[in-house]
Order: sequence, then structure tokens, then C-alpha cells
Amino acid sequence: MSLMSHKFPKSSRLLNAGDYSLVFNKTTARAAAGAGTVIGIKSDQPDSRLGIIVAKKNVKLAAQRNRVKRIVRDYFRRHPLAQPMDIVFLARKGVAERTNQDLCSDLSKIWRKLDQQQK
Repeated sequence: MSLMSHKFPKSSRLLNAGDYSLVFNKTTARAAAGAGTVIGIKSDQPDSRLGIIVAKKNVKLAAQRNRVKRIVRDYFRRHPLAQPMDIVFLARKGVAERTNQDLCSDLSKIWRKLDQQQK
């Protein structure tokens, strides 16, 4: 039985401002649910890459921002998109009040919408 890796390697992350700018300027896919919005572009990389923005204005406490980011990263790792994409998750105000289960449910809706848009 192989164990699933809990790593989030550099190859799975948007690393610099240029990566984020490219997604913001050339957005081809957009999906939203209660927790936030995801924008994305098709990628020529073999795997999808993720960027996360949880503004202090929307989530006051650092512990809450970190929890949201951890859940989004984990969901991204466990549920690969059908097509490789560079995506940015933008958290909405009030996301900190959502339970982990609600957040995962919202991410599931967002992933379904993204996969439908890529067909």
C-alpha cells in the first residue's frame, strides 16, 4: 500500500508575482462558491499549479488565514483537475466562519465548474 505524499512541491505552486499576473491578466476560467473565487488559465506545464490569496481585510486572524490556505492546498493536492491549469484561489470575506467541511464542499463545487469549463 503506497502512502499519499503530504508535500506541496514547488512545481505545484505559483511562485512569483509574474505567475500571478499571468493568471490575472489572461484568465480563461472562473468559478465561485461561498468560500471564494478561483480564476485560472490553461497551463503548458504537466501539472496544475495553485496560488492562494487570503487578504487580511477578509480574514483578520493569521491562524484563520493559515487554516483556509491549508485546506485549499490539501484539497488541490487530493483532487487534481482534469486539465493542467494555473489557478488562483481568492478568499471571500466571511470564509473564516465556514467549517472545514463547508469549505471543502465549496471547493468541490468550484472544481466541478472549472472541469466543465475546460471541456
